[in-house]
Amino acid sequence: MYAFSKKSHPSKPVVQKYGGTSVGTPERIRDVAKRIAGQYRDGWTKIAVVVSAMSGETNRLVALVNSVNPDAPAKAYDMAVASGEQVSVALMTAALAAEGIEAEPFLSHQLGIMTDEFHSRARIKSIATDRIEECWNRGSIPVVAGFQGVTENHEITTLGRGGSDTSAVALAIAVDAAFCEINTDVDGVFTCDPRVVPDARLISDMDFEVALEMASLGSKVLHPRCVELGAKFQMPIVVRNTFSPNDHRRTRVMNLTDKQNLEAPVVSGVTLDRDVAKVTLFGLPFDTRLISKIFGAIAEAGVNVDVIVHNVTDLKSAGAKTMQLGFTTTTGEAERSISAIKPFMGNDTLSHTVETDCAKVSVVGVGMRSHAGVAATTFTALSDSMIDIRMISTSEIKISCVIDAAKADEACRVLHKAFISETHS
Repeated sequence: MYAFSKKSHPSKPVVQKYGGTSVGTPERIRDVAKRIAGQYRDGWTKIAVVVSAMSGETNRLVALVNSVNPDAPAKAYDMAVASGEQVSVALMTAALAAEGIEAEPFLSHQLGIMTDEFHSRARIKSIATDRIEECWNRGSIPVVAGFQGVTENHEITTLGRGGSDTSAVALAIAVDAAFCEINTDVDGVFTCDPRVVPDARLISDMDFEVALEMASLGSKVLHPRCVELGAKFQMPIVVRNTFSPNDHRRTRVMNLTDKQNLEAPVVSGVTLDRDVAKVTLFGLPFDTRLISKIFGAIAEAGVNVDVIVHNVTDLKSAGAKTMQLGFTTTTGEAERSISAIKPFMGNDTLSHTVETDCAKVSVVGVGMRSHAGVAATTFTALSDSMIDIRMISTSEIKISCVIDAAKADEACRVLHKAFISETHS
């Protein structure tokens, strides 16, 4: 299922996305073009190709902008950073032509990939498909720039890191594709990062819900927004290795049946997020309205908050109660969150700390809904390895623990052993 072959191909289109490593050199671009040309000749004539910038190019462009002005206007920043995909589109189109395959390059404004006006983190509103259909009707392959869009005022926007995945899934939805194929430098989604846990296993089939949790909690293979789109519009996503044969193993993300979910492992994967900062506010007056105001200000600053805890202290001698409020965000957004809540920190009794030596390790699985004891096993495994837990967050299908960054790899290994390695040994 969802493998390119001569024997079977869908009547619906297929969208393929190739990431930065897949198009990282001219040789790799030529290899990808050979693969696409072979599929085209085997009857897969309705292919749309979405490409990222060449590996390292986006970082180079960001550094270039920052070297000129670290506070560059958002419009200028996006115009510069989006240029990496333009090169990839042109080179892929040229490589396909060298294989005897007609292809047409498209940037976002040429195709009509419309977004909102939030530069560097824009969201796609609509995609015009007329020119895509015209390409297919004349036997041509459209090659589309990922990661970028355009506003109604014709301003270039970018979708944020991992945005090419989102571009590809959105395009697949727009053209009613059979599936969206994400080609990258790994075989698919694993039960944990193989660089941290050597015996991590490839997950062949994943439910959208699990894939979204894993992506949101630190698994770097798929971008959360692309999984969210896939789930919302029921667009199957296939993750495969660009450098492996077409029939090689892969991960399929789709809506699993009730029976498949019932048979799913208790824990499907262990994820790790190293980009975690813990912010703690001390000495706040006890007032639930104040909590609302604080997080309202943080939201207005565009900061995403993850785990939240708060404690109330009863100062009997003073006849009052105070609050201690803690939350996690990314290290890059920690200081921005503090700036947003400075108006609430005017009292001399108020103070705050920012801890950046944190990481978040999580266990995820739909089987957790019907199995007791997952929390106990998680905390026991960490405790037995002398790994302290700073904060805890749970849902129906995940348990997340904020821990010392220095213990992050060990935490992944002990949890993977407790839930996955041991059950398959």
